[in-house]
Amino acid sequence: MNAKGGRRVDFSMWLFEQRKRDDRVGSVAFDAYQEHLNGEWPKIGTLQDYLDHMKESGVRGAPLRALDQAWWEYIDVVTKDIAQHHLLHEVGAVVERALLKAEHLEDGDRYVIDGTYVDRLQKLMAKLKEI
Repeated sequence: MNAKGGRRVDFSMWLFEQRKRDDRVGSVAFDAYQEHLNGEWPKIGTLQDYLDHMKESGVRGAPLRALDQAWWEYIDVVTKDIAQHHLLHEVGAVVERALLKAEHLEDGDRYVIDGTYVDRLQKLMAKLKEI
């Protein structure tokens, strides 16, 4: 993590800059840029918002993983304050979605949260501690 001298750019702009890369991040960046040109790419949001947008557009599999990979690369190149800001917003977005999909258990005030949300929260919190 680059605490000093990192970039101060929002995720979408950074992603659009990656569109000429010859890998899966470049591919998803190119597609996102095309959506941006057509006015379809969300102007601002969390990674979870961008993933939801792509899922609503029928995207599955590798492009979603590529967007996730791009977001983590982005977190590593921005300044510490920008990274913390995005990580905290992402934690909120993941918690919100986890709670919306939580299943209430019949025996009291207990809920079941999908393990993928728990894994994602653990990864986000570990990165926050790291920086």
